[in-house]
Parts: sequence; structure tokens; C-alpha cells
Amino acid sequence: MIRTVSVTAGLISFVLLLSGCGGGSGGSDGDAPDLSGIIDIESGTRVDSDTADDIRLDQSVDNGSPGSAQALPAGAIVGGYLSFESGTYDTGTLDRFDFAVDTEDFYATELSPGDRIALQVFLSPDQSEKLPARTLRILEPQGDELVEVVDPVTSGSPQPLIITVGDDVEPGSYLIEVSTTDGIPFRYVLTLADQASPSVMNTRYTEPAFMMDEAIVSFEPGPGGNAMAAALSVSERRDLGQGAWLIRREGARNPIAMSTTQVRSARKDTLDWIRELREQRGVVAAEPNYLYTSQQVSPDDDTFYDRQWNLPLTRAPMAWQAAPNVGSGVGIAVMDTGMFSATPQTAGDWHPDLDDNVQLISGQTMDYVSADLDIDEDPGRDANPADPGDGKARSSNFHGTHVAGIAAAVDNQAGIVGMAPRASIYPVRVLGRDGVGSSADLIAALNWAAGRDEIDVINLSLGGLGPSDSLKRAIDAAWDSGNGKLIVAAAGNQGTDEPTYPAAYPNVIGVGAVDGGGKRASYSNVGASVDVVAPGGDASRDANQDGTADVIISTWGRDDSVDFEAGYAGLQGTSMAAPHVAGVYALMKGQIGNLTPGEFRALLRNSDLTEEVGPAFEFGAGLINALAAMDAALDGNFPITLGASPSALQFNSAVLRAELDFAAYPEGEAISITGVSAGAGWLNVGEVPSDPSQPLVVSVDTSGLEDNERYTTELVIEYDPDNGDPGTLTIPASLSLGTSADDRDAGRHYVLLVSADNDRDTIEQVVVSASAGHYRFAFDQVEPGEYFLVAGTDIDNNGLICENGEACAEYPVNGLPEKIVIGDEPLGGVRLSTSFRRPTISALDLPRVGFEGYRLKSGDEQEPRDAPIRSLEDER
Repeated sequence: MIRTVSVTAGLISFVLLLSGCGGGSGGSDGDAPDLSGIIDIESGTRVDSDTADDIRLDQSVDNGSPGSAQALPAGAIVGGYLSFESGTYDTGTLDRFDFAVDTEDFYATELSPGDRIALQVFLSPDQSEKLPARTLRILEPQGDELVEVVDPVTSGSPQPLIITVGDDVEPGSYLIEVSTTDGIPFRYVLTLADQASPSVMNTRYTEPAFMMDEAIVSFEPGPGGNAMAAALSVSERRDLGQGAWLIRREGARNPIAMSTTQVRSARKDTLDWIRELREQRGVVAAEPNYLYTSQQVSPDDDTFYDRQWNLPLTRAPMAWQAAPNVGSGVGIAVMDTGMFSATPQTAGDWHPDLDDNVQLISGQTMDYVSADLDIDEDPGRDANPADPGDGKARSSNFHGTHVAGIAAAVDNQAGIVGMAPRASIYPVRVLGRDGVGSSADLIAALNWAAGRDEIDVINLSLGGLGPSDSLKRAIDAAWDSGNGKLIVAAAGNQGTDEPTYPAAYPNVIGVGAVDGGGKRASYSNVGASVDVVAPGGDASRDANQDGTADVIISTWGRDDSVDFEAGYAGLQGTSMAAPHVAGVYALMKGQIGNLTPGEFRALLRNSDLTEEVGPAFEFGAGLINALAAMDAALDGNFPITLGASPSALQFNSAVLRAELDFAAYPEGEAISITGVSAGAGWLNVGEVPSDPSQPLVVSVDTSGLEDNERYTTELVIEYDPDNGDPGTLTIPASLSLGTSADDRDAGRHYVLLVSADNDRDTIEQVVVSASAGHYRFAFDQVEPGEYFLVAGTDIDNNGLICENGEACAEYPVNGLPEKIVIGDEPLGGVRLSTSFRRPTISALDLPRVGFEGYRLKSGDEQEPRDAPIRSLEDER
């Protein structure tokens, strides 16, 4: 059903109460609730209008485009949520908490020179330590365009992103865009501050490292410091001067022999001991023995992983989570110069980053290089595919080793990681002297591979051959009508649109190259040879601004001395791009064993495996996206569909017209558009095209519409494929003509009564929403006893509140909770304050070690979190 919805741009909110088991609206029999109070909201606080919690309840208000930007006041602090993918958290409990896709948030605000905008990111405890890539941009609408007024900042490191508005920027209204291009869900806090503001980025509990079972203690002035230190019954004491002593207590533990849980417990125990020290007579101060470290970036456990920009660009790290087999059981034939071996005469002793994955087939020819091109000690075809090298410091030898590493280097805490790190590599030598091979050698190798069940995908990082019919037949035989081998080939490095073979053959996936920024590499061919693009590098650029040239780091070798030595090198070329695609196929087939090359190609043409980075003439179906590929493989559906660009229509007072372009997937399928309808009178539809080759014009009529309102509706396109079932394409449409009033809102709050013991179990729970800058809460039928009273948001919907990056209130002071006693008489007028900020260490007095938030009540102990909710205001 199509419907139009009109809501204010700011969230209209009411005070809400969710009855938990034993909880209630309070005073259903006319009596006062057992516990009630108010939670104030810090000035300037706002919340992202489409958090995962909002999406879960279907109460989100989209702010993912300039036309739907959310208004912010000066000096705002905003808590938000983004995720490139949807999925389910591993909470370690029976409860199921899901995260939703939300890749962009836009905010509108007034900015002046000297203002600074900071973005901090926080992950759920069960997520990878690798932070997702995110970007912070400041944009100015100029006509129908958005112009970057300062350089955007992008990072995947733990450091916050900060932009300072320069003096060349005129005061006025601007858009702030926060976006992600990686799969991990995360919370963020966006802070706005003028140049006169002090630090505003205290939005996380700082956990500085310190020595377990040690403390620095200061005693009262006088000569008795040594005696006092001795009286503390410690195993070691050291005079630090100026009245300070380092003491180490008896039974001090060694963290090396402890588990992570034990270390956390010992850290907490150390802080408890320090609190006890502070109570000792004569002790003026006691504090942890903090550790200071050099400010260097720790690399990943694979030595060169942090230089493999090609993996996050293709979403490989997140795809590995969806493909836990990471290519196991899938065979990749690398038809190239052979494989590095420390003992090339006898084979074996492969490159240590490839050794576990390299496979030979006993009794089979795996070196197809003809004698006149061969330079090994046994010229001609044989069973040894080892790269013989050529004694030159720089040559095309070990090219095949480099290609193999990109596709399937082992994740072994050294060197690099391949796209499919558990796939099997079958090295097949087809290139000899100076990296040259013959079509005869290649044809023979292809025909051999066509009959080998061990091989699933053939990588051909080679090209320049003419359109040989014999080569085409060999490829077609290996392809076997889409049921045989997937053949992947380099599109060529000539920078031309002239077809290059084998990439341009119909049954070959030709791969062009992009740099670290997803831009086409200057040398990469275009046109008929390019079905898809992947990272190939460009040594002339640093498009990802990592301080190094955009080359692809992979396995290599050296043979310019007595011994063959394994190593690594950075190269560029469509040769480097092709194995990324071969590796993605291996990831998919490793999870879906019956996946066929034909299905892969259909998905590719349907853009299910890629992200759009530019016109098809240059980029084919787009940039290979390993995560999208895994989603498509696991879905297993191959429908004929109609797509549209853009996928949503966003209008505002400056953008009142748009065009929808259609495409049929897979390519070549005939689809007829049978009808188009708009769900609101303000959305006007132009002439409906009879087929998808023509665009559809859509415009907005603002007559009778009010400012400070946001209107939403849907555009529904009905279509009928000639060879498939009829379908419907729904395009969301929204119109924002103004901004709402300035109201404080920290997001939906879960108010908890938590047990006063060390378990901190949630006993009672209600949920409230903001009204007039605060929240009202009430509990009824609460068992008398001692509790901690806390409240906070669950922005990322992972079942925890008060995590870093979420609003939090603790009674009486955030960071220093104290027990609250509920007796036989009602307790009212309790007051707390909520904020996305966190107390500093100096305010906390001691670090808050291991705090990961408060867990919401289990689903089997309470009514569902999305159970009907009522307004307390309505009951008055």
C-alpha cells in the first residue's frame, strides 16, 4: 500500500513507558510509583535520526542524503550509527540483536571560520579491532550541486577525524556528511565547537594502561615515609623522591601467564587495592603505575597487511566474516611464470606465504613453456612449475608468484594476506623468458585444465594475443557453457579501447585496474576488454593518501645472488587486478560449492558483485566488492530485475526535479515498464517510457506544503520481463522544506534498575523518549532493596546501553554510580543527567576498567523490546 507521511524534521517525541516484568506505568491503582524521576539532557545534545534502534522499531527518519539533512544547533554533540552491512551481533547470549545498513548521515548547521568538527568512532565489544573506514566532509549547496568547502578527511585508524573551518570559508549554512565504506557497524559521536571552546571530545571512558599490583603512593610529610611504606606489607618498595614511593604488593601476578579475562580481573583488583591504600593512615595519595608508550602505529600481524589497501577497497576483510571457509576446497590455476621456490630445480620449498596453499598434481605436466622460451635447467614441458628466475634484479620473473599472493596468500602472521587465503593454488607455467609465452603453450595448458576437477578458476594475468580461434575454442571448452571453469584475464595495460585477448573473449571475465581511490589507473584498458575492475595500483598516485604510491604489495622473490630468497614487492598493472576477481570467486565457491561460472557472470552483469565507480565503458560492472559477492552467493537467487539510478529520490527547496534511469539485469533481458504511480500529490510523474532505455522525469509541486515539515512517499514502478515473473520496483521519495525547532534529544533511553552486586544484572527496565528537553520515568512493583539506577541509549542495537559513543546517565553522577535504596515508601523526584560525554580521569579519580555498558533484560525475562508503549503524559 502506498501512503504519504508528514513528520517534522526533528523527531516528534513523547514520554513513553514499556512495562517490564514486575514493572508498570506506575500507580495503576492510584498510588505513586515505587520509583520515579527526571533525566535531564545536556544542552546541544542531538541524536542521529536513523540509529539501528530506530530502524528496529521502524521509527527511523532518514538523514542519508543532502535533501534529508538533520538540523543541528551551534555547539551540538551528536550520537550516531553507521554500518555498511546488516547482520547479527555475537552477544554471547541467547538473545538476538541485529544491526542494519546505514552508510551515510547528513547534518545541516551554521559554520564560521575557526569552527571545528570532530568525529569519533566506537565499536561493539564483539566486533573486530579494525575500525571501519569513514569519511567526514563539509559541503555547501551551490545550485543543484554540492561543493566541498574544505578537504575531506578519511581514515580507518583509531584516531578521530577533525576538520577546522578555514578563514577563507564564509559564515553560513553547510552540510556535514559522515559516511562509511566498510562493513563493520559502529557508533560515532560528532561534536561541533567554535575556536574559543576547550576540549569537547571526552566522549569515551579512557582506559590508560598500568602495571598490575603496583601503585605510586605519597605519604604525609616527615621522616616516617619509609616506615609507612614498610607497614603496608608489600613485597617491594622503592623511594621515588619527593615523598612518592613505588610499591608492589605481595603475590604480584605475571600478565604473560594470564588470559584476557584474568588480566581484566587483575586490573580491577589492582584499582580496588589502590582504593584501600587511600584509606590507610598517613597516605596522602595513591594511584596506578601508569604505562606510557611511544606513539607508533602497531601493524597487523601480517607484516605488510597495513599496506594492502587493495583488500579494504574490495571489502575483503568483511567478506571473510561472511565466508569463514575463505576459499577452502577451491582450486585456482595461476597460469603465469611459475612459482617461487627456494630450490627451483626440485620444486617444493615454495614462498612461505604460499607454501601451505600450493598444490601439484602428481604425474601431470604443469610446466607448458616451450623449449625455445624456457630458461630452466630442463627446457620444455615437465612437471615442475617452479620459477627458474633469470638472475636479474628487476625482471618479469616471479610475476606469477606476485599474482598468486594476491589471490591466495596464507594468513600466517607474516607478509601479506590473499583474497582467498585458504584456496588451493595450482601453479602452471606458461610464460618463460622475459615473461613471454606462446598461444600454443597457453592453449595446451587450458585444454589440460579443462579436464581437471581440482581446478575451479583459471587466472590469466597475461594478454596481447590476437583473436586466435584456437585459443577461443580452448577457452570455450574450459568454460563449458558456464558449468566448467571461470576464466579471469587481465584487460591490458595499453590505456586503449582496442580489444585485447584473451580478456575480450565472451567467456572470459576481463579485469581493468583502479588505484587506491577507486579511480581508473591511467594505463588500464577500457571498452570491450573490461567486464569489471579491481585494484591494480598506480605508482604515479597516492589516491588513498596513505603516504605511499598506490602499488599492490604481494609475494616476490630474488635470484640475483647465490640463493633464491623469498620476499615482497609492489607492482602495478591489470595483471594485479585479475587475481582479485579470481579470489572473490574462490570465496564464493568456498561457501557455495555448486556455484557455477555462469551464475557468477550473471550476478556480475546484474551488478550484484560490485559497487559503482564510474561509467561502464571504463569500469564495466564496477569495482569488485567481495562482501557484496558473498551476500549474492549466499542468497542464491538469480532473478531478472529492473534497476534504477538513483535508488531514492531526495528533494528539498533547491532540488525539485530528478530523472530516473533504468537498466535490465541480467544484460540483454527484455523488460517492459507497465505502470508508474506516485503515493502523494506533491510528487509528479512525467511521461512513462515504454521500455527501460528511456529515463523517467519526476518533479515536485510545493503548492500548499508547509515549511518545517518533512514529507515522505514512494514511487512504484511495475515491470514485466519477457522471460521472467512480473516485478515491482519501489523508489522512496522525500521532501524537506525546512528545519524543526531546536529541541534537546539524546535518543530513546532505556532506564534500568541494576543489581548492586558485582554481576550488575538488570532487574527492571522501562523505555522513555525525550520531551521538552528531558525524560520522565517511573517503576512500580519493585522489590525493596539496593539498586543502581542507570539509563542510556542502545544506538547500535547490540543489547548494551551506556557504551562509549552512547548517551548515558548514572545516579547520581555519570561514572561514579551510587546505590539507591527502594523501601516500602515511594521514592520520587530522583534526578539524573544524560550526555554523550564522559567524565575525565581526573573527575573519575581512577580509570573505569573493563566497563562495556549495561546489558538490557533478556528477551525471555521481559516483554519484547518493541512491545506496545504508552505515554505517561496521556495518563495524567
